[in-house]
Amino acid sequence: MRYDQFRSIGIFSVVPSIHGRGQSVPDIGQLKQRGDVSSLISLLNNPDPSVGWRAAEALGTCGAMAVPPLIRAARSPSALVRIGAIEALAAIRDPRALDSLTRIARRDRLLEVRWAAVLALGELGVPEAVPVLVPLLRDASPYLRYGAATALDRAGWQPGDIGDQVYLMIGRQDWTGIRKYGTDALLPLRDLLRDADEKSREEIVSVLREIGDPQACGSCRNALKDRNPRVRWKAVLAAIDCGLASHEIPLTVAGRERTGPDPVAAAVLNFLFLGIGYNYIGKWWGFPVFITYMFIIFLAQFIFAELSYPPVLALVIAYPVTALLGIHTYYLAERMSDEEM
Repeated sequence: MRYDQFRSIGIFSVVPSIHGRGQSVPDIGQLKQRGDVSSLISLLNNPDPSVGWRAAEALGTCGAMAVPPLIRAARSPSALVRIGAIEALAAIRDPRALDSLTRIARRDRLLEVRWAAVLALGELGVPEAVPVLVPLLRDASPYLRYGAATALDRAGWQPGDIGDQVYLMIGRQDWTGIRKYGTDALLPLRDLLRDADEKSREEIVSVLREIGDPQACGSCRNALKDRNPRVRWKAVLAAIDCGLASHEIPLTVAGRERTGPDPVAAAVLNFLFLGIGYNYIGKWWGFPVFITYMFIIFLAQFIFAELSYPPVLALVIAYPVTALLGIHTYYLAERMSDEEM
């Protein structure tokens, strides 16, 4: 997998182009001929994304002399500079970049930068990259798993056992191929049910259903508590096929983390600030109700003050009404939290 493919997935297209706004376009070809590595690196953060990727492409042809400054650039605060430097290092394929790329792949704060470093490790073509890449097949991010699988394929790595074979297939998103491993795939599949990607969790649960082994009941129980309703439904079907007693399923699903609005919070908000509770649960008219309520309260306080009554009396009169509407909001929110079933 070549690094110019980053252009096709938008790595250098996150900033709008400035062409046609009177800005001069750098002569990257001339900088490349002069071997002006510093100037090319400075262009990686150019507001025009096409300048950034062309500079990275030029840096990738500068050879060994560009490696030290590119390693330094890979520590830049700018994500675009880091990715551009990584792309160039991948094209140069100098083993001196191994330590820097390893550190980035493991620790960078941005997923896309780590992903770039993982792919670059595969481009280096050195055996020392393999021990770095293999653990990433178990990462919770499908991007890093896919990058590690791609890089390991590039390096010609062959899994040593069935578990590693399954992790590699999962990294490739080869769900059809995983099914042939049967019960041998259960442990890796269970491990990756923590996947950050909901679609991947759906696929994992579907594979568990096709395997249909009682050993998968524990994994099905975990999936029945998933935050995503599609994953939970797939888990219901998988649990039945794996032999989980049907009467256990509703109780297990009931133990899931609720993803809807908190009914208590909605009720309290509507009791104290009528309308905000409705706004909290997604009712568009909640804020106009709040504005109207506050206007009425201020007007009532003004009138009571004119009549020599304590202004707080307006709130005392309003609270029984807002308490009833708070209860109404509670039940609205409670029903909404179950709509995902």
